[in-house]
Amino acid sequence: MHRMFRASALALAAAALAACSDGPEPVAQHWDVVEGYCFDCHNSIEQVGDLALDALSPEDVGQDAATWEKVLRKLRGGLMPPPGGPRPAAEELDALVASLEHRLGEAADSAGPRPGRVGLHRLNRTEYANAVRDLLGVRIDAAALLPRDNSKDGYDNNASALTLSPTFLEQYVAAARTVAMRAVGDPDAAPGSATYVNDGGAGSYKRHIEGLPLGTRGGMAVIHDFPADGEYLINVADMAAALWVYDMEFENTLLVTLDGREIYRTTIGGEEDQRAIDQTGQPAVDRINQRLKDIRFDATAGPHQIGVTFLARSFAESDDRLDLMVPGGGQDRILEVESFEIQGPFAPTGVSDTPARRRVFSCRPQAQGGAKQAERCAAEILSRLARRAYRRPVGKDDVDRLLGIYRSGAGAGADTESFEFEAGVRKALTALLASPEFLFRFAAPPEDLSPGADYVLNDFELASRLSFFLWSSIPDDELLDLAEQGRLSEPGVLDAQVRRMLADERARVLVTDFAFQWLDIAMLDDVVPDPQIFPHAASAGSPRGEQGDPREAYEQELSLFLASILLEDRSVLDLLDARHTYLNETVALLYGIDGVRGDQFRRVELEDSVRFGLLGKGAVLMATSYPNRTAPVLRGKFILENLMGSPPSPPPPGVDTDLVEDLSETPKTVRERLELHRKDPSCTACHAIMDPLGLTLENFNAIGEWRERDRFAGIPIDASGTLAGGEEIYGPDELRDA
Repeated sequence: MHRMFRASALALAAAALAACSDGPEPVAQHWDVVEGYCFDCHNSIEQVGDLALDALSPEDVGQDAATWEKVLRKLRGGLMPPPGGPRPAAEELDALVASLEHRLGEAADSAGPRPGRVGLHRLNRTEYANAVRDLLGVRIDAAALLPRDNSKDGYDNNASALTLSPTFLEQYVAAARTVAMRAVGDPDAAPGSATYVNDGGAGSYKRHIEGLPLGTRGGMAVIHDFPADGEYLINVADMAAALWVYDMEFENTLLVTLDGREIYRTTIGGEEDQRAIDQTGQPAVDRINQRLKDIRFDATAGPHQIGVTFLARSFAESDDRLDLMVPGGGQDRILEVESFEIQGPFAPTGVSDTPARRRVFSCRPQAQGGAKQAERCAAEILSRLARRAYRRPVGKDDVDRLLGIYRSGAGAGADTESFEFEAGVRKALTALLASPEFLFRFAAPPEDLSPGADYVLNDFELASRLSFFLWSSIPDDELLDLAEQGRLSEPGVLDAQVRRMLADERARVLVTDFAFQWLDIAMLDDVVPDPQIFPHAASAGSPRGEQGDPREAYEQELSLFLASILLEDRSVLDLLDARHTYLNETVALLYGIDGVRGDQFRRVELEDSVRFGLLGKGAVLMATSYPNRTAPVLRGKFILENLMGSPPSPPPPGVDTDLVEDLSETPKTVRERLELHRKDPSCTACHAIMDPLGLTLENFNAIGEWRERDRFAGIPIDASGTLAGGEEIYGPDELRDA
């Protein structure tokens, strides 16, 4: 899909050029540009960039597409000819690019379709979790069950990177056992434990948490899968300490809820608790923390929401004597829930009906029906689940293989009245989930196909391609039914299915998986704002999360914005110039926008054009910065690589990329430091392209706020830049237009 975005830009450029003329002239008409500006470096002797263009001719363009695509990327990105040296007029370059693109397109058309090959494609962690959810209704933390996936070209669903080692195989088998147990349940489950850590983001303990009762604030809510009916207990992490007595001035009422219903209440803090700690120390701390332990309750099997939270004691902005530096303020001297543990079941009493069991047990044998009737029911269950898990019709051999495993799980007496029906189904389900038919995607060629010949994917393979592309999951029954009828490949039917799938909530993975990986938003995790420079947006200096780190809110804004473009059938160009975004109070205050209150995100039409599109989004600006300063190089590289499809070359080995200042000298702006860095001739070729692009965004600081002056150098921000073609631009608006 990354190529799709590049191809869109290419098509738009070609269309614009074609609209101005009767069509591109032959490449030979522009070969003098190649000879005059490229041969000096890219010749058979020097071969800069492993290119010897003097050994090629205009007639060879169609036969050497890989070389000329490389040339095109450099030309379109303005990377060649190198800035600072002789360059042809912009019109000459545009004409050369148009003629090369036209010739390459002609060559591709005449060669016919090149479908490539279909190899084994292992499900990655995201796809595995989604497939298990859609097949069985079981939600899992794939990161806790499966090893980390390798990535290639920035994507974690690249088949060539998704290898399978013996360790991977063992963990997939173990994951299959875990998932099957959670789906079927275990009436004899042994007591276990699960610990949940509050990772809701800095400041989450100050606000209402979605899913918890109104009138509460902070805490955390999780969905826990209970293996059986029985008694369970909760232990909440300690909140009192003797050495440093934090946040005990006020009485806080803690609540524990089960599916929104209160099951426990206690108080922590206040005058009595604080006095006890002052007078007796650790014994008092132990007594206070004991209120948070051994909280017992009964629960049925299946997923239930467990919440640990506080009554909202006050809506005052602060209990402190000084104003907070966090935008929007917030209560500061209040307790928080760091984690809690769930243990059990103790003395299990059976397994109640659960959503997962309803998906699995579409039939149940009668008590008087015996083992034969139970096996017929098991065959119906397994054939239905295997059809979706394997993404194709299942035959007698498929079902017989699973039934053999069912019999071994049901017990040696499966052919008599002594058998364990659910145990057999659970074991067969484990085998199904560990099967290569489930874990791998592949398209088997027709048996009579000649070696090297092309063939058309059948409708079931098309259904699988569609579902993993748009949903990162297995096909649903509607797709499989149409494939079985041979209708899915019909253009009208296919179009209707794509629109249906894009309207489904599962299509959000186009944002959270594809778009976030395309834009490399994972870099945001590594940019922890320096608390000395950005105390209002940094959590690094406060392990208790007292500051308002904006990264989570920035990601949410970007996710909603991307969904509005990708899932609403809008132009790809709206990614750059859309006038709307999604704000809550945290983001609005950092953007300098008034009138947005609360944690809820809402769509806002922007008045300030500098915030239009991707280049005005805090997540992008912060992910392309360092914790203590902006990084025009990273921002320029982001534009070249992610938006223009023209990635710059990596820095030469041994080049110093450090811009740390000498503290004994007068502070310099980032622009001044970059100018010193570019004096190295080996750096100029790429930096002369990247830096001007990034410098036009210099008004945005390292956390995405707009500024007019450099706070350290004490001078106004210079956001000017000179593009490769010599065009002078200033600021994000002119950059976006260019």
